[in-house]
Amino acid sequence: MEDYRKINQGLKLDKDTFITIDDLIPLATRLSQGLNKLSEYKYPLDVRRGVRSMNSEKESITIKAVGRMYFLDVKETKDGNPYLIITESRSKSEGKERERASIFVFQENLREFSDAIAQMADKLGL
Repeated sequence: MEDYRKINQGLKLDKDTFITIDDLIPLATRLSQGLNKLSEYKYPLDVRRGVRSMNSEKESITIKAVGRMYFLDVKETKDGNPYLIITESRSKSEGKERERASIFVFQENLREFSDAIAQMADKLGL
């Protein structure tokens, strides 16, 4: 009951109020309209209270490998400085759970990091 009071401002409910479907139709309609509008956004999951701006374009690359996935994402600090996150996601043994590990590479180190990756790729013959 308490959740309904928080969710729907239009209904004035107390603990003993009996709720009918007719009471919830306006709330369901509002929810449906909101979800339809949210589905129009490019990144609908980024639109939450407390998330900075939906307008900041995210760059992301996903690399699928056997038993692993790698994600390369460009994000911004609170000060607006871009940084790179490299995340590896792999299956844990015997299950559907996945382990994740991330590396954050900030703008001032990115050129050196990129050069080191290129050197190691050369050593691997790539």
